Amino acid sequence: MFDSTILYSAQVLLIALVLFLIVRQQAMALRLQVLGWVVGVIGIAWRYGPRGQLGFYSNDQLHYESSVRVLMYEAWPRTLQWWLDYSKAPYPMAALPLAQLGIHHALALKTVSVVCLLLLTRELLQRNGDPTFIGQVKVLYLTGCGLIGSFFSLLALRETMMMYFVYRFATDRSLASRVVSIIILFLLRSHLAAALLVAEVALAGWNWVTKRRPTGFFHAPILVVTGVTLGTMLFSWRFSGMQGLTGFDEIRTPFSGNFGFNEVTEIASNFVGLQFLTVHEAYIKLSITELLGLRLIFSDTVIIPLGFTVVCFLLGHQTTNRHRFTLIAFATYVSIVTNTEFNSFRQNIPLMPIMGLVILDALEHLRQSRAMAQQRVTTLPAASRPEK
Repeated sequence: MFDSTILYSAQVLLIALVLFLIVRQQAMALRLQVLGWVVGVIGIAWRYGPRGQLGFYSNDQLHYESSVRVLMYEAWPRTLQWWLDYSKAPYPMAALPLAQLGIHHALALKTVSVVCLLLLTRELLQRNGDPTFIGQVKVLYLTGCGLIGSFFSLLALRETMMMYFVYRFATDRSLASRVVSIIILFLLRSHLAAALLVAEVALAGWNWVTKRRPTGFFHAPILVVTGVTLGTMLFSWRFSGMQGLTGFDEIRTPFSGNFGFNEVTEIASNFVGLQFLTVHEAYIKLSITELLGLRLIFSDTVIIPLGFTVVCFLLGHQTTNRHRFTLIAFATYVSIVTNTEFNSFRQNIPLMPIMGLVILDALEHLRQSRAMAQQRVTTLPAASRPEK
């Protein structure tokens, strides 16, 4: 085990060197992400061993490592179910070339994770345009690329890949790029892709309906109710299909009589990042104290949804199309997730970058408003300026 851990660590250092050479002329935040990744990945390997590390945090890592092994050493499966439901193909496929070069399978997957994080971080920093280090830290923290994103880049899990392609789908103007992004997301997590597509259609309908009928401050509540309704309908339609049932009478909405206080609080808890307070205790493996401790360590998993909710509800009348799309998508997605046993902050991580963009846009709007107000004061004639 000692020799294998040394070899594994050497591979980590080699990959990190290549990544560092690529980002050396770019933002300091990117270089720090690479440095943090090296320390974290090597630390996990030395603590648990190259094989035992796949049980750290989530044994889902065993699943993806197994998919890489199947693609490398076995005849590729011919069943559609393996490709669409089981393998989460884009993630192990991206790791396959590295594995074929002799990189440890788990490390190949972790490399894909950190590359997706670096790509996302670079695009977010370019969009924000603040060259200062404090500005970079603010962007990373408020978009999930700081604490929680860096943590998941240490793991052989698909979260950072989903973060990247959700961002691309929501912000890219190229139709081809958006199509590729939604296909990849469908293969990674089908109900996430469904929520994004439904939000796109719902937003078009919303813009048409409100073109001459502005809703003002009721904007956000109506969009949330719309998203929750669509998500509940999607889940009931999918569930009835899995049960072999057909017909529109099997599709449910929150107004069908099976939606009460518990369902409302579960959905609401996602908007403040405290899902564990409303999830059934049978689905919780840690104590409340441990879960609160994790929220303190990964405080962005609370700050981002909470900040996003505050901005949408207080400044809903000033939102853009992208903001409204994010709100509908999140509400739709959350209403699907809360119908399963997987309601947790991890489920919402892919949407955090675009939720963070809503917060950053609001902060920039406030900054510009203050600057304009200050400019108006300084340009007033001396006689009309307020006395100090």
